[in-house]
Amino acid sequence: MAHRPVLSAEEEDAWTQLHLVAQLLPAVMDQRLRRDAGLGHYDYAVLLTLYRAPERTAAMTGLVEITSGSFSRLSHTVTRLEGRGLVTRERRGSHRYVSLTGEGRDVFLTAAAGHMDEIREQVLDHLSPEDVRALGDLLRPIATRLRANAPRG
Repeated sequence: MAHRPVLSAEEEDAWTQLHLVAQLLPAVMDQRLRRDAGLGHYDYAVLLTLYRAPERTAAMTGLVEITSGSFSRLSHTVTRLEGRGLVTRERRGSHRYVSLTGEGRDVFLTAAAGHMDEIREQVLDHLSPEDVRALGDLLRPIATRLRANAPRG
């Protein structure tokens, strides 16, 4: 790859703003999830995936892919959530599945209400509908590239 010149002032500003959002937003969102439901962001992602899944159940391999985590991280998270009674685990042949319990559904719905409020308060309420569409359009190719290049494990 050829060496590229330093960033222009506009590129530097765009990168700085993106970097700040990437650093600060997860911490702010986590704070609300922990306060409302005792969950971290990754815990929430797992519960959200299960909530949306048919019969509220998903294979561990599918959860790893959807949540963009490692199998080790997912396994530790599921063990912790299982200890709280939010999920159950079962083996079907060579596959392992995780299911959302009734209590897990209740905790998820409590967390989701606050999470949606926080998304609006921190991001969406400060943008016009056109800006929201533009933000999605701008971030989509970046997210696609990052997902394709993210380490797996």
